[in-house]
Amino acid sequence: MKNLEINVFGELQILVDDVDISQTIWASKKKMALLELLILNSQRPMSIARLTEAIWGDDEEINTENALKTLVSRLRKDLEENGLEGAILTVPGGYMWNADLPAKIDVFRMEEICNALSDANSLDLDVRDQFEELLNLYTDDLLPNSSLSKWIAPKSVYYHNLYLKTVYRYINLLNKAEEYGDIIRVCKIALDIDAFDSTLNLELMSALLKTGKSKEALEQYQNTTELHYSHLGLKPSDEIINFYKELIKGEKSSKAEIEEICTELREGKPNAGAFVCEYAIFHDIYHLQMRNLKRMGTTMFLALVDVRRMDNRQMEALELKQVMSRTLDVMRENLRQGDTISRYSPLQYVVLLFSVTNARMGRMVIERLKKLFYSNSKNAKYIFSYSVTPLVVDD
Repeated sequence: MKNLEINVFGELQILVDDVDISQTIWASKKKMALLELLILNSQRPMSIARLTEAIWGDDEEINTENALKTLVSRLRKDLEENGLEGAILTVPGGYMWNADLPAKIDVFRMEEICNALSDANSLDLDVRDQFEELLNLYTDDLLPNSSLSKWIAPKSVYYHNLYLKTVYRYINLLNKAEEYGDIIRVCKIALDIDAFDSTLNLELMSALLKTGKSKEALEQYQNTTELHYSHLGLKPSDEIINFYKELIKGEKSSKAEIEEICTELREGKPNAGAFVCEYAIFHDIYHLQMRNLKRMGTTMFLALVDVRRMDNRQMEALELKQVMSRTLDVMRENLRQGDTISRYSPLQYVVLLFSVTNARMGRMVIERLKKLFYSNSKNAKYIFSYSVTPLVVDD
């Protein structure tokens, strides 16, 4: 009896006695599609109508039923030549993968593991081994390059979410056991699957902080926010933005002398121009300044700067990064030191204008930035727009 192993996470791989035979089938997209359909539905028959619809769609120029018979015959021949006789069965009204053929199929083993771990509440040896097996099994999403993307997509989403749900459970149990080193390892493995997942990024940053790796945690935060802005075109979640406050606390001792604090505050020179910070800090600065406005009876203005392509086309990640960096440089270098800037969204910056006393002055300040922006020829194809509004203190 030959040893058969089938992997569908990533590219389809069929190992017969550790030899990959799927290479012989890859040349035909339709044979690959038929094989994928039969394997993923190996526990039940596939009707002729369902198979032809999935493989040929609404193509009315060919006799799809006859074409399917020919395709099945050719696929059977390929499999038999590689020692897999009887792999495809003919059943009333359709075909199916031979469920009696001993085979290890990664997708079904993954589902079995996740179901077994759904109620796990402690990390005994067997439970830990199953979690680790899951991490080794799920190396990519389900058949990401399949020609059956319309049919595969719902299944891929299901298994992706099932994977994340089970990984979250593993991390939760590791947190209870205070095994932060393992949390770091597990999060990094899972982030190779889904780099944008907020929970994984938060758990990784938290574990890095708890193990004294605050610099690495800050780097992870910066990478995560940049990924969201540049690749998703979205603002990171509020949880990630607010976690920045935890990061910047650093590793302070619980007791310090005032002289030590003064010395630390005097270290280094403040950067010229406006102050640039993460939005979580910007939010706190806003509330602090609003208190001052109420006490002193002064005014403050908020500006929103928006940068877009003139043709309204979406920017690629590198283009977005470069134009927003140039915009920030213009603002930081030409606003006053008392002003504060933060990235609000992929295409927007917000500015607190502390020294502005009226709306006309506020518009003049931002209009000057706009002229400086367009003085760089690289910015000719972009629209620099803005709005300025007074900040009113609530009674």
